[in-house]
This record gives sequence, C-alpha cells and structure tokens, in this order.
Amino acid sequence: MLRLLIRFTGLALLAGGFVALVVDGTRSLAGGSFYVTTLGSVLQALGPAAFQALRSAVLSRLPTFVWDPLLVFLLMTPVGVALCGLGAAFIVLSHKHHALVGYPPD
Repeated sequence: MLRLLIRFTGLALLAGGFVALVVDGTRSLAGGSFYVTTLGSVLQALGPAAFQALRSAVLSRLPTFVWDPLLVFLLMTPVGVALCGLGAAFIVLSHKHHALVGYPPD
C-alpha cells in the first residue's frame, strides 16, 4: 500500500514537472525570450514570510556556506526539473526488487 502511494506521488510530481516545463516553454515562445520559473521564485510567491523565516533560520543555525552555495543553487533550479527529478526518485524508490533466478533469497 505504501509503495502504491509513493508511486502515485512520483507520477503526480512528474506530471506537475511536465506541466511546469510546458508553461515555461509557452511563455518563452510567446515572449520571444528564454523564460524559466525557478524554485525560489515559486516558494517566495507561495509564502514570502515563510521563505524569509526559512532563510533566517538556516543562516542562524547552520554555517554560511550551507545557504550561499548549496541552497541558493537549489533555489535557482527550474521548477520543472526539480519536480521531474523528485518524481523520478519517488518512482525509483517504489520499484519492487525481484530476486535473481538461481540465487537463494536473502
């Protein structure tokens, strides 16, 4: 049952990532320039106060290098790529491992 929920979540994330890529593509074609929606801009649009609280919490509790090169890089990734990658990881995690033929089960 848990495998089904993880796979369904992965498929929903893949579908959301594909939709985000299509939206960015149509905006780029309509605008005449390359347009990418970043993960940071989406998080800031959904909850600006929560985003600032997260930033201040990370900067106060963890070393500075965690925010600047690591989390800033993650926040600059396109939403479609992030959702597709997370969805693919969920689908891989939900894969049932088959026993090899001729070997005793573990």
